[in-house]
Amino acid sequence: STQLNGRLVFNGTMRIDGLVEGEIVSDKKDGSNNTLIIGEKARVNGNIHADTVINSGMVVGNIYATMRVAIHDPGQLIGDVETSELTVEEGVIFNGKCSMIR
Repeated sequence: STQLNGRLVFNGTMRIDGLVEGEIVSDKKDGSNNTLIIGEKARVNGNIHADTVINSGMVVGNIYATMRVAIHDPGQLIGDVETSELTVEEGVIFNGKCSMIR
């Protein structure tokens, strides 16, 4: 039942299992690989900027990931993806477009 409204900045690996209303951004200060894990019961309403995003929940917003995006069943993404690697499992809802970058 955790809820966050605003801009969330993280470094390293972070898991969300509640509601986030706002932008999520990884901090690139130390050059580490920043991974965001969105749990099955999580809901994110906002854009995400990280190295790796693993989504099993509900995201309404765009994802910008420098390394990869993985959407696992029962995950849902309503928004666009910009990444170098995209994995979408069977049963996932993805309503948006994907731009592959190098």
